[in-house]
Order: sequence, then structure tokens, then C-alpha cells
Amino acid sequence: MKKFFEDLNFKKFAVKDRKFSSFTGDFREIEKINGYIYPGFIDSHAHLISLGLTLMAPSLEGVKSIDGIISIAKNCDAFLLRGWDDELIGKYPQKSDLDSVKRPLIVIRKCGHVGVANDKFLKIAGIESEDGILMEGTLIKALKSLTYDRAYLKKAVEKAQSEFFKYGVTSVHSDDSSDLPYDLVNDLISDLKIDLYEHLHVHTFEEMKKFVALKPGSIKILVDGSLGAKTAFLRSKYDDSNGRGVLNFTPEEVNKIVKLADKNGIQVVAHAIGDGALDLLLEAFSSSNQDLRHRIVHVQMAWPKQIAKMKELKLCVDVQPQFFISDKKMAEERIGSRIDIAYPFKALMDAEIQIAFSSDAPVERPDPIEGIRAAKEMEINENTSLLAYTTWGAFQEFKEFEKGKIENGMIADFVVLSKPIEDKMSKVIATYKGGEKVWEATYV
Repeated sequence: MKKFFEDLNFKKFAVKDRKFSSFTGDFREIEKINGYIYPGFIDSHAHLISLGLTLMAPSLEGVKSIDGIISIAKNCDAFLLRGWDDELIGKYPQKSDLDSVKRPLIVIRKCGHVGVANDKFLKIAGIESEDGILMEGTLIKALKSLTYDRAYLKKAVEKAQSEFFKYGVTSVHSDDSSDLPYDLVNDLISDLKIDLYEHLHVHTFEEMKKFVALKPGSIKILVDGSLGAKTAFLRSKYDDSNGRGVLNFTPEEVNKIVKLADKNGIQVVAHAIGDGALDLLLEAFSSSNQDLRHRIVHVQMAWPKQIAKMKELKLCVDVQPQFFISDKKMAEERIGSRIDIAYPFKALMDAEIQIAFSSDAPVERPDPIEGIRAAKEMEINENTSLLAYTTWGAFQEFKEFEKGKIENGMIADFVVLSKPIEDKMSKVIATYKGGEKVWEATYV
């Protein structure tokens, strides 16, 4: 069965068997599209299940006081709430604050790298902490203690899929096996319509050795933390504290993980925000298999020599333009004059490094239009950003000949915008997956 489409730019194309077709016959059966058609967006780094779970509970985003957090917590039954920002509150919540909530509770900072738990939650998790503040590995351990009913998780997954479709995202590179078992994640996502390129999260080299038997296409390693939590690993100390951040792996362990991945044909997707963490990864990837398109996620700090080394090693990067806007004040406080080499996304493009754009949802909204507007603030034009949200994202998952373009034989994923993408008032009005409409705005 064929479908024919025409948009307000008089762009015409056919879809056959869920792919764009080169059909050139008489377009008598045309579905008129009241908007402007672009390839479906690809979010190259997000957390689909985490986004869904976040949508299932009240948000702490924008809350400006500890009392505000407690009020929200007492008026819901969620064990986990997410989105608080110490920049707005003026400090971290404390265990003693959360103990007034008479059920187990953990609240996660907006970056996802630090949380605060009350005494009831800590006892369930088997963690001792005087102030309840949990970071990096300890936070991961705490989150793994949470148990969810499968039906609840399935509802969360479907909510997340709908949220991505709402913003025109038809493919997601996701990392959800940090807090949930890998087989459960695969079960939950098995019948979704959205395309998922799922990374298997590896916490230790010993775990990596066990996971090789699963033959994953890619693995994720969390090398350091975030600037907001002061756990991103820097070359030298933070401007507003004496620490340099946290490394979740030793250099030797990262080297061994990369070598084992190379040996087994597995792509490594490595989280690195600080320039110190980037140094570690550049060393680990110095003799790696470039055909595997190893990727570094975030790269929120990079010196010119580091950028040159990334190009030499043919590394791919996945970055989040929205962070340039939302992190600006915080980042200047954390790293001072080093802000000049922070969020170097334009410099990475100028060096012709393979780059793709993403949201890190639920940290930011999974809204590529918002990301494109943020990239404009970094002097990256809309057409280049569109490539970073489509064609280049497909490259990161080895599918540049299958998706990311409106061309014959490509998967028929496309998004309809109300105005051309360069128009500041443009917004998503419909999303199509394989030629099938999967979301439509109610405001049309």
C-alpha cells in the first residue's frame, strides 16, 4: 500500500511499506499536509524509561524552597521525585527535611547525579548517610533498591514514547539499564513504535566481562558526574569549592573496558563532562578501533588540543545544546574563566568531528526545536542543527543509510512543523513513524 504526501512547500513524496518510495506516477491520492515536512528527529542521548517515570510523578522543577519540596512530597505517594535545583533553593535538601515525610523518599537533583534520601529510604536501600546526600555510585545503588510493578513501568514507557513523539522525535538512543535489569528494559521496550538504540550500562570491568556474552551493540560507561553536582572530574579544582570532582572508574579500568569492547565489536558510549574525564577517555581511545564509532557524551569542557585529539581518533560526540542556556549561570560559578572552553559544540563542528544533538531527557525536555534555538545562541544555524538532530544521529547508530533523510528507501519517519524550521514561531503539529501518524497536536 502506498501513501502520497504534499506539504505547504509543495514537497511531494510517496511512502511504500513504511519507507520513502521513488514512485513518480500521477499523484492523484495525495494526503495534504498543512505544514512543512522534515525528517523525524533523532535524540542521540536520553533516558526513555527515566523520562517516563519522571512524567508519572510531580516535578520539582522550578521549586524555590525546601518547604516547596516537602509540600509536593506530602501531597503525592511517589517514592522518587526529580528536578530540584540548589541554584534556586539556595542549598541542598537534607535528610532531616525529608524525614517529615512518613514514607521512603528520595529527591533527585535536576542533573540526575545527586539525590537526597530520608531515613526510611536509606534503611530500605541499606545505605548509611548522616545527611542523606547520595552521589554517583552510591546514588545508583540507592536507585537500584527501588522496585516497580511491571504494569507501572509499562505505563511509564508509553508515556515517554508519547512525549518524544510530541516533539517530533522518532528515534532515541537510550540508557536505561543503569537502574533496571537489562532483560527487563528489553521486555518493556520490545513493542514500542519509536526506534530505540539501547546502550547496556556497565558499572565495572567485572560486569563488562559478564555482559560480553549478551552481545550488546553498545555499552555505556559513566566516567564522571555533572558540573551542577560538582562531580564532573576537572583537571584542576572548582572555582567555588576545593574538589576536582569524581571519577567513577580508574584509568586502568576504562582502558580494559575499551579493549574488551574492541575485541568483541562493541561500541563504547562514554559520559564525560569535565576536562579531566576527557583526558582519561582520550588516552583510553588512543589505539581503539575507529570503525566502532566510539562516542563521548556531553563534552561540556574541551581544550583545543583535546578537540584536535578527538578529531585524530575519529571519535563521535553527543551533545545537548539546551545545557548551554540552562547551565550558564551555574557553570560560570563552578569553573570561572574556564567557561571560555565550555560547551565547545561549535568548535567541535568546526573541527569536523562527528557530532549529534540530544536532550539527555529527563534532564531537559526532549524538544529538538528548543535545542535548535539554543544552538543558534552558539552561532550554529538551523540547517546544521537539523543535520545534528537527524542524519548525524543516524550515523552514531550505524544507520545513516536507513534513516535521517527523506530519500528513496529510507524509513519514512517525518515531522510536520507549523512554519519553516528557521522561523522562531515554528512548532511540531504532527509526527509520522514509518508513514503512520503517531501524534498530532490538539492546537492545530
